[in-house]
Amino acid sequence: MTALTIIRQTIFWLTIAFIVSTVFALTVGQSLPIEFRNNKVQSDYYYFVFTALPFSVILTLFGTIRKKYSKAKNWTIGVLTVLSAGLCFFILVSVMFSIGFGAWTNEAILYRNKTDKNISINQQIFDVGALGYGGHRTAQLTPFLKYFQTIKQVDTTKIDKTQWIFVNEEGDIHYP
Repeated sequence: MTALTIIRQTIFWLTIAFIVSTVFALTVGQSLPIEFRNNKVQSDYYYFVFTALPFSVILTLFGTIRKKYSKAKNWTIGVLTVLSAGLCFFILVSVMFSIGFGAWTNEAILYRNKTDKNISINQQIFDVGALGYGGHRTAQLTPFLKYFQTIKQVDTTKIDKTQWIFVNEEGDIHYP
């Protein structure tokens, strides 16, 4: 194998891995009880994904166009790949502007765990930017890795009050 072949295959397989992880994050990952801890990191991640996904579709050409294929087959693969990237771009843009990206925002931090102060029970509201606010929830937030947190909806009337300290701190929305 030549160095150029190794570089081509590396680009191709990294691109495939990015596409698979992105499709997972935008589909199945949305239903997992894991969210970003910071809304800025979340928006940066989605902007990066929306920008990079069409380009990564085009980068798959490093592994799909081959010398052993006929010119017609390579042209067909190239044209279909570019059309797929364009379709991907327009779908992502329509999703971005029609649905928008909302995020759960802490209205108040109601309780903190006595043994681990990083675990809290928060009153949250779904912030959809210019469209206002959506639903409400009361959730237990537990840090997961560095940039994530696990979410578990709770009923504060049914929690064991001996394990929690009532703090009622102001959340991310500041009222005058």
